Amino acid sequence: MPRPNRWADVTEAAAKIFRDKGYHAATLEDVADEVGMLKGSLYNYITTKEDLLFAVVRPPAERLLHETRALATSSDAAPNRILRLADNHVGVLQDYFVYASVYIHEVAGLGRFPEWAAMDHEYVALVRSILRAGVEEGTLAASTDLRTAPHILIGSLNWMTRWWNPTGPEPGTELAARIAGTFLDGCRAPRPSLTTP
Repeated sequence: MPRPNRWADVTEAAAKIFRDKGYHAATLEDVADEVGMLKGSLYNYITTKEDLLFAVVRPPAERLLHETRALATSSDAAPNRILRLADNHVGVLQDYFVYASVYIHEVAGLGRFPEWAAMDHEYVALVRSILRAGVEEGTLAASTDLRTAPHILIGSLNWMTRWWNPTGPEPGTELAARIAGTFLDGCRAPRPSLTTP
């Protein structure tokens, strides 16, 4: 359906309301009031509240998957790819903070919507494939738990929506490097000790 010219205002308002109130508690009246229009006018843009939720969460989710698919096929060493993955993830938070917050807290990992559950599973699988490559190439420890490690990294990055202010003094790129570095410190393969003859 063609979108009238206030579509950006509608999605921005919906993202704010869904983040502040939660998707289930929020109403279309709340969104309409935030935009400054009548509730009935929203139906020029959407059919259901779920349509609005998906419009909010699609841009950050699709960008993150697109960038991670490219990383998963890169020939770079796994630790470098993990650093870039964290930087990409935080870059998405930086550019879509409220929208990404709605995705993380209202959609991700909840399994309520099949399309989004499939995207969640793909993202975890892509991260796991990079970690597995690191174990196979010897840059990550053979003891790396490939079942839980992707969730630890993704969870650490997602939790930034609870405590980080993207307009504050801490640059996202620095935080991404610190989070990924701490994660890699726990996964990196030990270096062979140097022995003197």
